[in-house]
Amino acid sequence: MAEKFISAKLDIVFKMLFADEKNKDILEALLSDILDIPPEQLHNVIVKNPEINPKHINEKYYRLDLNMTIGNQLVNAEMQTYYDIHFKERAYLYNSKQFSSQLDEGEDYSNLCPCISINFMDYVAFKDHDDFHSKFEVWDVEHNNRLTDKIELHFFELKKVKGELDKNDRKKLWLQFLKAETKEEFAMLENIGVPAVEKAVQAIYTMSADERTKEEIRMREKAMHDQTSMLAAAKREGRAEGRAEGRAEGRAEGIAEGRAEERISIAEKMRADEVSEEIIKKYLS
Repeated sequence: MAEKFISAKLDIVFKMLFADEKNKDILEALLSDILDIPPEQLHNVIVKNPEINPKHINEKYYRLDLNMTIGNQLVNAEMQTYYDIHFKERAYLYNSKQFSSQLDEGEDYSNLCPCISINFMDYVAFKDHDDFHSKFEVWDVEHNNRLTDKIELHFFELKKVKGELDKNDRKKLWLQFLKAETKEEFAMLENIGVPAVEKAVQAIYTMSADERTKEEIRMREKAMHDQTSMLAAAKREGRAEGRAEGRAEGRAEGIAEGRAEERISIAEKMRADEVSEEIIKKYLS
């Protein structure tokens, strides 16, 4: 069995790694490569929420995002490990809130900054195509005209990333780093010849060797496991209740149908004996 390390696809590891001021060059390289922004145009990257509140580590439904500014752009990056049927809508809602919260009443709309949502998902969300990167904007679908350039949502599906490592395909390479979790995978990445990725691997090694970090990660994994178990139990309970209700309804429907057929048979016999319809209704209604 392959030896496992901590993985950046766990939200707490993702935030610890990329929010650390010592790793600012790694964050800038990641943003440049996945958003296709030339490094020389990536100005003044600031993480606005670098801290991790200890109480949030154990909160099952609290998601650890990375809220940033890149020059005049507002950027939110999030790692989603478990399948969430409403994740796409939630990502759009968060992006909309970020966009709408910029201005106070009376301020000029020209002051609105672009809002970019980056969502890494460790599952397949868009089953109609095999591309691991999906980008959404606001468009007029009839005339192929973009309404505004200030809204962007990016979805990166780690499960769709296939094939060998290629240092020239930086976007794919970063996703392979994010999904890596074994000693063998990190060993290949640490010698790939891309300084930012190699430094990210060394940071993972350092975090894996730190007992306090490992304990925080263990607590986070436990909280997320508890969440998954609770949801699974709720689904099982719901299915069991549904089956029980179905059986009860089936029995009731069967009894009702049997009684209806019995009344029909009795009515036919009474008509054969020339009993009036008035009497039939009186006794069988």
